[in-house]
Amino acid sequence: MVMEYVYMAMFLQEIGKEINGENIRKIFAALDMEADDAKVQFFIPALSILAAANQKKTKNPAETSFYQKLGRFQKQFDTLESSMAAIDERLKKDNPQQQPEYTKKDTEEEIALNNEMIHDLPARYVYGVADKGVSIHLETKGLDGALVYTIPYKEICVAVHDCLAEPYKSEDDAAVKEWLFTQQEVLDAITERFGVVLPMSFDMIIEGNNGQDPEQTVKEWLEKNYDNFTEKMSGLKGKQEFGVQVILDTEILSTKLIETDEKLLKKKKEIDTKPEGIAYMERELLKDLLKEKIEEAADQYFREFYSMIRKCTDDIVIGKVKKVGGNKQMLMNLSCLVRKDMVEELGTELEKIENINGIAVRFSGPWAPYSFVTPEKGVAKNG
Repeated sequence: MVMEYVYMAMFLQEIGKEINGENIRKIFAALDMEADDAKVQFFIPALSILAAANQKKTKNPAETSFYQKLGRFQKQFDTLESSMAAIDERLKKDNPQQQPEYTKKDTEEEIALNNEMIHDLPARYVYGVADKGVSIHLETKGLDGALVYTIPYKEICVAVHDCLAEPYKSEDDAAVKEWLFTQQEVLDAITERFGVVLPMSFDMIIEGNNGQDPEQTVKEWLEKNYDNFTEKMSGLKGKQEFGVQVILDTEILSTKLIETDEKLLKKKKEIDTKPEGIAYMERELLKDLLKEKIEEAADQYFREFYSMIRKCTDDIVIGKVKKVGGNKQMLMNLSCLVRKDMVEELGTELEKIENINGIAVRFSGPWAPYSFVTPEKGVAKNG
């Protein structure tokens, strides 16, 4: 959910911490949750708005204990989960499961409607680039209820709305949260309509240069990046992103190693025959040896599991492993680009991995391919 990241930013701002990827991940970890690195990177420009917007309203963090604040934040998050579940259900009903077929009549009517619009604002807010060169209006509204439409160039188009040539900023937390949710909602609608979309980051704005029509500037931007965009979209057609995390229970692995590894068995038997003082030192040596064996086993698991997963995917981005807590250790944190006809096979391989004693698998998705697209950023001008 996009809104999870908004609440993380609000909480960090409240306790006086900088809104950045590292701190957002720490809060997720405190709630025993996992942050999606791609989404953190994608939305961090908008999340940072919260700090500037609320600087005057922020209370002294010393006034309330960290644990009190975390408890209050958890209540907000629980409420958010319920409301977002209802929104998800509404979106499922509103959005058809199958991509609509385009007809000549539909396209002509939409182009005619587009031509009747009055485009008198100096810039265009860019949501994403899609793989059909058509001019249409989306039923889904953009930021602040703006009409979202597409500007075509050859075989691609970009979804935009008319806007001022300045970043989206607000002192209203609710407005910022709504912008973030709307950004994702529009991208979902584009994906549903066109099948493939290259998402742009929050606040990607293109303005006309030296009084030039901003729509012409957008077309020049599409022309300049056409080969790059089409190449990326070609590689994403028929594919989806999934998150895969593999967790190791080190306590279960330790027990298994002590019972099966000859070197560890020999050392354990020696300890049982030693006087207490010497036995203590030997037990410390056993701990060090066991730690080495666990690291060796973890490396072997990684190689085996990566090989199993890789054969089901078109591409993999290896993310940083994260702290899990207790005896649990994250072995791998992967973003996987998977063809739709290979998703079931990937699930079968992950099931094999999870059936290994002491191993757990977290599988999430499908997502828009954020990890395999480098978002554009900032306010762009022609040239």
